[in-house]
Amino acid sequence: MPLFDLHMLLLLVVAVACGWLLGRHDGRKKNSGTPFPSMDMFANDGPSETMLAILDMAKGQEAVELQLNLGAFYRRRGELDKAISIHQSLFARPDLDKNTSAQVQLALASDYLNAGLFDRAERLLLELLKGHSSLKIKVLNKLVTLYEEEQDWQKILDLATDRKALRGSKSVAYACCELADVAMKNSRWREASNLITRALKWDNKCIRALILEARMAEIEGFPQKMLGSLQEALQYQPGLLHQVLPQLKSLLVSRHRPQELEKILEQLWYDAPMPLTLHSYTKHLAEHRTHDAAISQLTHSIAQVPTMEGFRLLLDELIHKGEPLPISFLHGLKDILEQLGTGTDDYHCRQCGFEADKHYWRCPSCKQWESFVPNLASKATAKSKDKVRINYAK
Repeated sequence: MPLFDLHMLLLLVVAVACGWLLGRHDGRKKNSGTPFPSMDMFANDGPSETMLAILDMAKGQEAVELQLNLGAFYRRRGELDKAISIHQSLFARPDLDKNTSAQVQLALASDYLNAGLFDRAERLLLELLKGHSSLKIKVLNKLVTLYEEEQDWQKILDLATDRKALRGSKSVAYACCELADVAMKNSRWREASNLITRALKWDNKCIRALILEARMAEIEGFPQKMLGSLQEALQYQPGLLHQVLPQLKSLLVSRHRPQELEKILEQLWYDAPMPLTLHSYTKHLAEHRTHDAAISQLTHSIAQVPTMEGFRLLLDELIHKGEPLPISFLHGLKDILEQLGTGTDDYHCRQCGFEADKHYWRCPSCKQWESFVPNLASKATAKSKDKVRINYAK
């Protein structure tokens, strides 16, 4: 394109933009919902020099809002260098009013947080926390996220002095649990007990706090309190049976109460019919009753909830019992079924689908607490229970 035509095109674009701004100013009362240029204009290769020139010419509030939205748009796309550049240029402007400047500062802190520049993000957020009460809840939640990434659990508890602003936050409860776990490992029992109590005050259905409470009860010699805490944890999250079952076995089987554990597992299977609970229930039947009882239960259960894991368990029991079928055939079929399930990780996040070979209380991908469940529990059909914390006999 000739140089003259290029200049004419640039002048035309600038003229259209200026006309739009003047029309926007004059017609604001008539049509306050008129949008600024769409984010789609920036979606392909980033803002062109022409568009940046237009933004520089537009010094009004609409241009600031556009640049804020544009920075957030790039942050969501993962283009953090562009987001930081836009928000830094805004933050350096001396003509912004106090509230707009605070919004820009929060946006820049969010950019730094996403980029892993935690010290910069923390400095900006702490400044905001001192002087901008209108953004207090947003700033507190950003700081909590930052301290979670740094695993600085004590700083989260320091923020939690304002209970109203962080109401309903699982993060505070889990910060208590992290510190309680450390205290228990160092035999600081009183400190651990206080932290567990505090966790349950923040989140009365915190599964990890209930499991820690059961461990404390076991150490202190209160078996009924231990049993109550474990049963409550299972009631809220049956998929964590793999975490709770060893403690249940230690409590009930060692005290010659296997029938009580059988009733718990049976009820859990009926409340949450998934492969994990079926596995635990039938294994218990085979160990403490007979293989016939386990086979009968498996046959009935597979008809209700057909899963590969259920069939594999049935084959296990038939092999142990020695049914009048060729054992080599059963072994071969079992091997085939096991091969179908190989190559998968042991746990997944029910929130984002992230998979791993170990359990996390907080998903490394989406950062949600209590979202990691074993893959055996992936076919769970149990309805969630909306109940308050139960007062068991202590």
